[in-house]
Amino acid sequence: MSAKFVVLGVAFMALLSWPIMVVLDRLNVFKTERSAVLAGIILIATALLLTIFLFKRYFKRVDPFVYVFSLLCCDAVPGLIFVLELDGFIPKFNSTTMVTGIEPFMKTSYGVMSTYWNGIVHLALYLAAITLYVRRDSHREVTLFWAGSLLNMCVVLLPALVTQTPNDKSAIFINAPVILLPIVAMGYYMHRRPVQARSFLEAPKIWKRPVDLLFFVYFLLAACVVVFRGMTVVGGKASCMKDYLNDCEPYLKDTHNFPKFQAIAYLYFYLAYYLTAMYGLLYPGQHWMADWSLVHAGAAAQAQFTYITGALNRRTAANMRPPMAGTNGMMFWSINLLMLVIPQLFALWCLRDPDNHGRTYTVDLATPNYLVGDMIVKKPARIYNYRKETRRIEEKTD
Repeated sequence: MSAKFVVLGVAFMALLSWPIMVVLDRLNVFKTERSAVLAGIILIATALLLTIFLFKRYFKRVDPFVYVFSLLCCDAVPGLIFVLELDGFIPKFNSTTMVTGIEPFMKTSYGVMSTYWNGIVHLALYLAAITLYVRRDSHREVTLFWAGSLLNMCVVLLPALVTQTPNDKSAIFINAPVILLPIVAMGYYMHRRPVQARSFLEAPKIWKRPVDLLFFVYFLLAACVVVFRGMTVVGGKASCMKDYLNDCEPYLKDTHNFPKFQAIAYLYFYLAYYLTAMYGLLYPGQHWMADWSLVHAGAAAQAQFTYITGALNRRTAANMRPPMAGTNGMMFWSINLLMLVIPQLFALWCLRDPDNHGRTYTVDLATPNYLVGDMIVKKPARIYNYRKETRRIEEKTD
């Protein structure tokens, strides 16, 4: 029952954050940046204290990132409602003016779709991680997937905000510290990777492992694609690059720079992962593969969702939307859907083979306040009765 109370408490706080934001907006708290930042600090501090009280009520030791997830739930819900207002799915409550005044990038196609991703997928990941944790199950896999997703969002969002003219200083100030969360999370959980003995059995050659061979070919082709697309967005002069940019993926020319920096992120970050994954497939037994496959799956899912839906969004100029038919349309959809789906399949493949790719389960589980041996009890009186019964059995045995 404690698990249900904790999860319901976090969900209630997340839902309550939106009416609080609306009330503060009606009181003109968000009219100036200074008052908005001060109100945000007070709200975060209050939510943190309530979260600590909620978890300490039922658990002795609490994973610090469970607190982080609880706070981020309170951020995801208002953001989702803001974009639902922007798109006209729900009535407006004046909060739209407030949020777009603080973060104007949310009026762009990328801003809207990344907020949808944060308000739906990230919120589901937060609640899933908290639920798994309080039920004393492994939440490490969910956390690594989230870390990859949030990291990709940050490495695209921040450079685009900095290079915009005029740049959005308030949005930069609000979002810059966020990039530390996925980096610290990856370091925290990967440092606690379950200890695993290395197998010295010689694996078959890759051409005798057809599934691994298919993934190897995918990473090789994906590396070629990201290099080509990255060189295209940084000003490649080859005629094939110009044709690709104009005919297949005109969204890369979007003036808000979000698609451009996504292509650059693929060139610098994803390419490095592709090369290391190819090495891991050639030489099985690399126990870091499963962890990094989850990070890559989360990053690729966020990247491709926001890129594809942003390109199709009504806020994107008609001449920058992707072709829907013909050879160019088939090329656009084939490339981008494969780069969305294959990373998820590869992560599942790595998780199914822990001997070659590493284990990912959590070792440090939540510890309830009343834990006696392997038995969880909810009240101190039951602890007394349990110990009394244990002594009686031991005396009878003697």
